[in-house]
Amino acid sequence: MKSLLAALFPSDCRICQASLFTLSRLPVCPSCVASIQPIQFARCNVCGDLLPPADAVLGDARCGGCAAEGPAFERAVNYGAYTGVLRQLIHLLKYERIRAAALPLARLTAAACLQLEGDIDVEELLMIPVPVHKLRMRSRGFNQAELIARAALGEIEDAIGRRLTLDATALLRVRFAESQVGLTLDERRQQIRGAFKVIARERVKGREILLVDDVLTTGATASECARELLQAGAARVWVATPARALSREIVRDAQIEELGSIRSAIETASLPATSPAALPATPFSNRSLRPSLPGSSFASSQADAAQASLRPRRGTPSHGGYRVGWRPIAPARSEDYANGQS
Repeated sequence: MKSLLAALFPSDCRICQASLFTLSRLPVCPSCVASIQPIQFARCNVCGDLLPPADAVLGDARCGGCAAEGPAFERAVNYGAYTGVLRQLIHLLKYERIRAAALPLARLTAAACLQLEGDIDVEELLMIPVPVHKLRMRSRGFNQAELIARAALGEIEDAIGRRLTLDATALLRVRFAESQVGLTLDERRQQIRGAFKVIARERVKGREILLVDDVLTTGATASECARELLQAGAARVWVATPARALSREIVRDAQIEELGSIRSAIETASLPATSPAALPATPFSNRSLRPSLPGSSFASSQADAAQASLRPRRGTPSHGGYRVGWRPIAPARSEDYANGQS
């Protein structure tokens, strides 16, 4: 019956628009869900944001912000970057009220909690979802963090080998605030200050807390919740989310460094100058990281890319004789300038 209904009334994936041939409450195809990948770059051991390339090389486990003024929570773990399919999945839950989206987000949250396996040394934790204001609850109908926490409880217990007790009422949001999209870290801190209150101090006193939310952006909300819980007597606060919004500047620097590594590898390769078609394929895993040739679109074949990269670069010898592209141009020799062949 399900196959017949799917054949007669097919629906489309809300992300990739592919046809869905199985009945499901989640209008997203399995391929889109499976495409969500964990963050692969070096990250801060406290807030989970990307580390600048210089800090990553030196082995520093904290970003500059956490080293200067660390958040109230002990550590935040998350699975993937808040972009692409993962971002759209969260939007389906929060803004389109598709509650089934909480299930894959819960699995990602549980996978992120594997990072806490060696940090937690107590037998039981108190799981608290980040609360929403009653006005938001009334308009949306649910708290997305609570849905994720309830769905992830069993899997997180298996991931960290600890018992969890869910408490969705010990921490309340007592002050409504508008959306924080577009605000800086300082503006978020000012807006969120005093927005939460612990109403059951006896339930959190002396306990280690696992705070669950849908996305960690700057960490201001999670830090404010942790500060309130610590003031109420909590021992330590850990944070788990399926997604992490990454600093754009650090992402840009990491991309530039990766492009530099690829360029250096190409420069050091001994390739015949007369056979541009022999240029090997560059193993790009992300199309956004592919270097584009100035004034042209991304080359469709290796031969086209190699031919385009052979065009000489205009400029002075101070440029080093190289251009941004697939293949370096040999630096001009001094005798070429003397003969007017530059």
